[in-house]
Amino acid sequence: MKSKKILVGAFIGLLILMLFGCGSTPAPLPSTTAPTESTTTHAGIDLDVAIREAAAQMETRIPTGTMIALVSVASPSNAFSTQVLTRLESAVVGSGKLVVVDRANLDKVREEQGFQLSGEVDDESAKSIGRLLGAGAIVTGSLADLGDVYSLTLKAINIETATVAVSYLADLTKTTRIETLLATRDNTTTVRTQPTTASTSQQQAPALASDPAPEPVVPSAPLTPVYRIGDKGPAGGIIFYDKGNDTGGWRYLEVALEDVGQARWGSRMVTGASAAEIGAGRRNTRVLAGYSTGVAAQLCQSYNHEGYNDWYLPSKDELNLMYTNLERRGIGNFNLSGFYWSSTEINDACAWMQRFSDGFQEGRAGNSTAVNFKERSYFVRPIRHF
Repeated sequence: MKSKKILVGAFIGLLILMLFGCGSTPAPLPSTTAPTESTTTHAGIDLDVAIREAAAQMETRIPTGTMIALVSVASPSNAFSTQVLTRLESAVVGSGKLVVVDRANLDKVREEQGFQLSGEVDDESAKSIGRLLGAGAIVTGSLADLGDVYSLTLKAINIETATVAVSYLADLTKTTRIETLLATRDNTTTVRTQPTTASTSQQQAPALASDPAPEPVVPSAPLTPVYRIGDKGPAGGIIFYDKGNDTGGWRYLEVALEDVGQARWGSRMVTGASAAEIGAGRRNTRVLAGYSTGVAAQLCQSYNHEGYNDWYLPSKDELNLMYTNLERRGIGNFNLSGFYWSSTEINDACAWMQRFSDGFQEGRAGNSTAVNFKERSYFVRPIRHF
């Protein structure tokens, strides 16, 4: 009987050990496997969510029926900026409460003013674009890398009251889509040329069967420098316009650092140099150079700086870009005491000129053609394109 009790007690003890012994089992070693993407957490919200929230605020805080211009989003990539503006336009138009300026019209004005989708645009310049388009409000934005998230800012300004109607700020999750858009940097693609074929007269040692095939040498073509408004140009001047492409054989406009004096426009006659658009100054100058000596156009043609002698008198619109993109930012050292000549003719007695103290463009000086205003001397500043 005593041995039986001992056996029963031993059995009960073994049972208790089996039931509670797991509490003394050593803890497993931590896994060395890296966490998968699905287990990684990120701060911030999705880009589409941010755009919808920003659009909702605009619809609420901007009067219904207002025409708005989505001007720019400053970021390292034009692809990202375009994506934000396109999706924001879709979200705003979808509600039907606000009217969005047509992208084609906006792009035309932006090109004329020398601004890019992804470039920095100050409030005053953005508002001037809005006024040209007849918009009641303009929208600009910016993107900043804060390390763990991207910070997106979108701002809507009421042009009439000059007040901020919407100031939206959101932290964006660093998604693959955003990183891909930001990786698409503008004008940074390296163009590679085809390898040069060796002459048949050259004798080459036969390759051994065991030798690996030699890698072809593919030289990289040099990258074309990318300039921004206010940068120093290749001729030592100041960049004041970027049209974003090389159509017509040029992309940038550069203005000389100094005036070349004062001069009259020309004699009283119709020359035909009447083009006013951006890119027309060179053609106008060539026309004018064939007339009387010592005039503004000839001063520009004879100007030479750092070996460059392809300068000319700016057209009416090019002259205005110099004022808008440089003088209004305190750049260019322009004379504010008088007018500057453009190369754009109005009639036999008058041509366009501009005052750089306030940007006023004058064509007929008192709406009178009785006086030959072309004989008056005004400041002359050469420009060139490349």
